[in-house]
Amino acid sequence: MIATKNRVDDLRRTCGVLSQLSPPPDEVIICADGCTDDTVKMVKQEFPSFTLIENEQSIGSVGSRHRILNLAKGEFVVSLDDDSYPLDPNFLEKVSQILADHPEAGVITFPELRNNNVFANEDKSSTSLGHYVSAYPNCSAIMRRDLYFKSENFPLFFQHMYEETDYALQCYSLNYAVWLEPSLTIRHHMSPVQRQPVRRHHQNARNELWSVWMRCPFPYLIPVSLFRIFRQFQYACTEGLSWAIQEPLWWLSALKGLTQCLSHRQPISWHIYYNWMKLARQPIYDYEDLKQTFNI
Repeated sequence: MIATKNRVDDLRRTCGVLSQLSPPPDEVIICADGCTDDTVKMVKQEFPSFTLIENEQSIGSVGSRHRILNLAKGEFVVSLDDDSYPLDPNFLEKVSQILADHPEAGVITFPELRNNNVFANEDKSSTSLGHYVSAYPNCSAIMRRDLYFKSENFPLFFQHMYEETDYALQCYSLNYAVWLEPSLTIRHHMSPVQRQPVRRHHQNARNELWSVWMRCPFPYLIPVSLFRIFRQFQYACTEGLSWAIQEPLWWLSALKGLTQCLSHRQPISWHIYYNWMKLARQPIYDYEDLKQTFNI
């Protein structure tokens, strides 16, 4: 599944790679999210075997992926960005065995190789040991589609950003995990189109706080909320004064969504929530340790 908006050249490159996979994917579904460039024309003319759906008005990448997951027929869905693709032409054959080896995984994610041949995370590279993680990117993952519909789904009002992390938490609450598989790599070109760093930070920070308000149980919700706000402010300060003085913008945006968060609130047990938070700094490498930690 690919959600795209006005990145026709990046999408063309990704579709070209997908066309060369062996074996080929059962289906490729692309959601053009309010595109005003030649995206729709290009897909129809150059990749007619791919399924194309359109949002006349942009609803965001979260809603677009939700539409695709509802339309897809497969048991497993590979999630990519319009500027990301597998480096191994035999990706689908190899990932089938990985899925069989990890029935406990609701999502499997792969190292994300960005521009200048630098991995997105040093501890999530092709030389890392496989391990269970607290989050994953939708540019580099494969999902169990049936589990998605047993969950609360992606929060559509997030529009962009953080739906993956929120969904990873949901997976652990449903007795599934998220596994990082280092044997396969996804190339992510990180297109500059539609990427505004400060705006992306504000969206991610706001949505992270919204996830806390929906998932974190009382009375821990208050300290966890304050912790998340503080950590995001710390990050903004590392980017400079111009970022730091803009932090109240996303605080106000978050408050505007409080009612919506409360209406979607489905708190998760503190045992699961706390151990999920610990995974970001203390990954688990062994299935037996996973079972003991999360009572899976």
